[in-house]
Amino acid sequence: MQKYQIRSMTEMDPAEEFKDFAYIVSHDLAGPVRSLVEFSRLLVEQAPVPETDDARTNLSMVLESGEKLQEILHGLLQFSRLNTVPRLDQKVDLEEIVARVHMNRQTDLDMIRGTLNPGNLPEVSGDPNRLYQLFYMLIDNAIKFRRRNQPLVIDIGCEETEQAYWISITDNGIGIDPMFHDDVFRPLRKLHNDDVYDGAGMGLTLARKIVLMHGGQIGIGSSDDGTSISFSLPKA
Repeated sequence: MQKYQIRSMTEMDPAEEFKDFAYIVSHDLAGPVRSLVEFSRLLVEQAPVPETDDARTNLSMVLESGEKLQEILHGLLQFSRLNTVPRLDQKVDLEEIVARVHMNRQTDLDMIRGTLNPGNLPEVSGDPNRLYQLFYMLIDNAIKFRRRNQPLVIDIGCEETEQAYWISITDNGIGIDPMFHDDVFRPLRKLHNDDVYDGAGMGLTLARKIVLMHGGQIGIGSSDDGTSISFSLPKA
């Protein structure tokens, strides 16, 4: 009778298990979803026009649903990479980081008559790529959740304490009901449907993860006048 070697397996850490799950879902499904979107787009662009309004609507919904799933998977992949890709640790000039984000979003700001006031920001110790991602997502949120009847204003400020710098990104947008302040940091939590504001609901989840990985804290304040996201980064 053939004997088999049996290895004893310890229970996997739930956090590690989630990392593996998030990577598999976001990475391994990306290819099939990309094919779904591309072939759906080809059908919309090249196929004969459907004879009925219902058929045209159904075809458009297939493409929109595929693009939405693609966006969700991209957010999950970004989250999984934060857990699996080693974090750099070097001096980072936050004014340079914000200047890069500002330059990349200037066209969007011009289109909506938006203004970004960067303020004076310090040097910190951290990962420049992830800190860029942090500011980009928070500024992107301010642009996305703006009021349509007034120009957007985004102010970035900094307060220094004994051990850390507290950075605040404040806008005059639509605000967030205080009862949802915890929910907005959870993965895929959206307060608005896609017809009003698009997105996968991962921006503040990723922002929170990046801040925590740098040893900081993050919080949110909101009123009828807009929203303020504040986070701390330890002094270099």
